[in-house]
Amino acid sequence: MTSSRVRIFTFGCKVNQCDSEEIARSLAARGYAIGGRGDPADIYIINTCTVTSTADSKARKLIRRLARNHPEATLIATGCLAETDPYSLLDLPVAAVVPNSRKLSLADFLPGLQPPLLASSYIPARTRAFVKVQDGCDHGCAYCIVPSARGKRVSKPLAAVLAEIQCLVDAGAREAVLCGIRLGAYGSDRGDVTLAALLRKLREIDIPRLRLSSIEPMDLTDDLFAEIADHPTLCHHLHLPLQSGDDTVLAAMGRGYTAADFASLVGRVREVWSDAAITTDVMVGFPGETDEQFDHTLSFVREMAFSRLHVFPYSRRPDTPAADRADQVPSKTKRARTDAMLALADDLARAAAEKWFGRTVSVLIEERESGNLLAGHTPHYLKAHTPGPDDWIGRIIDLTPTRQDRGELFV
Repeated sequence: MTSSRVRIFTFGCKVNQCDSEEIARSLAARGYAIGGRGDPADIYIINTCTVTSTADSKARKLIRRLARNHPEATLIATGCLAETDPYSLLDLPVAAVVPNSRKLSLADFLPGLQPPLLASSYIPARTRAFVKVQDGCDHGCAYCIVPSARGKRVSKPLAAVLAEIQCLVDAGAREAVLCGIRLGAYGSDRGDVTLAALLRKLREIDIPRLRLSSIEPMDLTDDLFAEIADHPTLCHHLHLPLQSGDDTVLAAMGRGYTAADFASLVGRVREVWSDAAITTDVMVGFPGETDEQFDHTLSFVREMAFSRLHVFPYSRRPDTPAADRADQVPSKTKRARTDAMLALADDLARAAAEKWFGRTVSVLIEERESGNLLAGHTPHYLKAHTPGPDDWIGRIIDLTPTRQDRGELFV
């Protein structure tokens, strides 16, 4: 008797990636074989995202394709779309729709559950490991469905985080990425720990790199600044979601800061880390956004000199305050603004990459690509490509880039 083969598809944020890895570990411990890219499977798990209507559409399209190509397989839908709008998935050929609140015990929902057949544990074959330390958010941004999809803030106990990262290090991880829906608020629901305190404890674990996935501007505390200032293994890269550079739009979004507040935080980061790489999220076409307000954001983004942008056109999400506004921005206008912001993003990414020409950069080599180059990331979250032997995979290699393409470095 052999174990059932499982393949997991993940949409959306790094927290969803963390959840998928945790699902995989729990299934492997119960005798399931976890497949990778291109592997056939008996069971397909689709971990959905619902932050935009495009994310919804991609998940539904994948489910239809899998059902068409693998008619004998069992399909399970879970994730944020399964939490917020399960009925939109029930009309698809899925055996079960499992909400976020129960997806980490998803093995209980699989039909024909077998007894453990393998004395195994699953650790993804990655040199960079994603570790979810926090889930949920109750900030209540006017456009955001995440509180409905993820619930209130919940933090993993400090001891559990430390044990998980030590386990990943023992399995060969060279970088741990701390993830959370509102990572900077880690511990606020518990009252006995903070993100700064977690980083202090992580100094005791022998891992070459730590990275913070995303920090909301309102969570950059003095204590956190003090801790990151001289942290020996923390990558000098912060993802600070901006969303808009116009104060009126920021207030309507319910973000809780002004453009000047945000600029002050960026200045503090660059005082702490002179080589800081700062990436961000920008939403265009929020209801009521005028051409002038969009121009304010465009100018502000250029002034901040971000190294990378994630650009999103506003997507109307049910049961959020912004969805009910009558002053929705026309789709054509949103497309034009998205294109303009993406053009600026390309310019900024190119400038960020060119700063490293002729300089030594350390690259964590993660994989061999189809073009026979090795690829990995620098501490500043620039992707780098280089020729080299297979035994470089999983090692941190010093390289000197000489060119870039779309913000990625090449040797």
